[in-house]
Amino acid sequence: MKFPTILLLAGLATGAAHAQHMKPGLWEFKQTPQLDPARQAQMAQAQKAMESMPPEQRQMIEKMMAQKGVNVSMADGAITIKTCVTKEQAERNMAPVQQHGNCTQDSKRSGNVIQTHFVCTDPASEGDATVTLRGNEGFTNDVTIRHQRQGKTEVTKVSGEGRWLGANCGDVQPMKSQAKP
Repeated sequence: MKFPTILLLAGLATGAAHAQHMKPGLWEFKQTPQLDPARQAQMAQAQKAMESMPPEQRQMIEKMMAQKGVNVSMADGAITIKTCVTKEQAERNMAPVQQHGNCTQDSKRSGNVIQTHFVCTDPASEGDATVTLRGNEGFTNDVTIRHQRQGKTEVTKVSGEGRWLGANCGDVQPMKSQAKP
């Protein structure tokens, strides 16, 4: 699973969570993919590669990501993304993540639960997400993605959560939203 796909997963969860206005400020999104052994090995290899980089190279990559509004950790098989949600993004319900895949989605809400079906064309995939809102300071999510790989359908499941950390974003810069107002 490529890193941008993980951002998409977080984006789907946060986009749905926006139906109940998020608080502006620093947010943490923790997503845990359930990967097949080969993909789990790739994830572990990427984490080891990052850890074994010379400190100045790792800092350069972290700085480039931070300039795009992303602070990422891949500890314990989970991907944790910290990003800053501006007041304008919160008011306009704009997802503060990079979305890849040219996706459309259909969402239905019942109380604090949002069910979403999405279809992406680049690369081709589809799936379903369930987001359970916890007020305007958090949510949990379960996402199932189906896509073709070498002529076979692969299913990836991701569970996660988002939580508001505080009004001050510190040195985490806001990400440009991809959603239209």
